[in-house]
Amino acid sequence: MNNSAIDLDKDRLKLCIEILPEVESTERMVIISICREQGMPLIRTIGLTELIPIPLPLAEIVQAYAASELASQEPIATVEEERPEPIAITKRSLVSSKPEQMTLL
Repeated sequence: MNNSAIDLDKDRLKLCIEILPEVESTERMVIISICREQGMPLIRTIGLTELIPIPLPLAEIVQAYAASELASQEPIATVEEERPEPIAITKRSLVSSKPEQMTLL
């Protein structure tokens, strides 16, 4: 197991902030995750109110995205994956029914 510490000055980290849609029964939630380029992320879910006030650079990029053509593009429809037919599995005996013996070369 590698327990090397992260050097925040040298290591590249990925930070993801996912703002979930509003739900009537609860406040708006945000999923925050952080990880190295490879490996499992550390994930935390918080209420959007915990991020307020939203830092200006983050608010600007969210507003720019909302006003861009990227936000108005239709999502790519996902075609329900067709499941392949199950493969028939049969048991075969490793012992030959013939009286011959196998020789190892």
